[in-house]
Amino acid sequence: MDSEQTQDDFQKELIELFGQEAQEWLVQIHSALTELEGQPDFERHAQLVDAIVRGITSLGGSAATINLPEVERATFALLPFIETIKDRTTVTQQDFVTVREQFWLVVACVKGATGITLEIEPPAEASPVQEPSIDFLTLLNALRALQDQQPATASVSRSLIPLVLQRFEHEARQGGALIEATTFQQILHELHGTDAHCLDSLMQELPNIARHVSRLRLEGAGVAEPEQLLGSSLERIEHLQSVAKQTNATILVTFLTGLHNFLSLLVQRRIPVGEHRLQSVEGRILAMACMVKEWIATGQTELEVIRRLVPAA
Repeated sequence: MDSEQTQDDFQKELIELFGQEAQEWLVQIHSALTELEGQPDFERHAQLVDAIVRGITSLGGSAATINLPEVERATFALLPFIETIKDRTTVTQQDFVTVREQFWLVVACVKGATGITLEIEPPAEASPVQEPSIDFLTLLNALRALQDQQPATASVSRSLIPLVLQRFEHEARQGGALIEATTFQQILHELHGTDAHCLDSLMQELPNIARHVSRLRLEGAGVAEPEQLLGSSLERIEHLQSVAKQTNATILVTFLTGLHNFLSLLVQRRIPVGEHRLQSVEGRILAMACMVKEWIATGQTELEVIRRLVPAA
């Protein structure tokens, strides 16, 4: 009987010591999580994640040593969730929320096994804040109204708005009457990013094609074989045509189709072309590059207008 009492007393003492250590580890993990959510720089982010992992492994290992299997399981179950916050470039606020939820499960398990009192407590549950949203009908009508307001001039012959309208018409067909502000802003950011990238590639490539035409004009067909000089340009134009279609740049698609046909005839030597004609083509290519540059600026302005249709939370 004395032996059993002694063993129980010893176990209680071990649990008490474990509780003191666990309190320190849990406070450290909590502090590191709080700092991580403040978005420190990359180096500090990595240091904090390492500190959390050390705290978890120390806490779980110690629980296993004194035979607290529930605490051990709950603690080590937190590790996979820490993986989701390791990369600072991809971690989201929802990732932190999930990690916090798992962390408080560990805290509750440790408190149940040891009876310790922590200086940290889970936040009181607040009434959920309703995220701003808009019904698809209102959104689509607002986008159509913006589209109708666009002046039909050559300088604004291409707009971001039809691309956005097309995407949200697709989203509306997937079901659901409302779209939340966060989802709206994410889709809008994605669309504009892809569009801006395509337009930038067009703006960069067109002057290169103009330089090939200029070289042909200056050197003449007798010095530089057209097929050698323009072969790569024809391939680039075919690629740029598909890019222009993605950005709803109809006027540019038409121009590139005509340019491809014209340069193909040159390569095949099916038409004689004078220097003034090549100079004119070169000038039109460069004018198109300038127009694309205007489209990029216009797209940024349109983006800001569209964003205001559904204010962020």
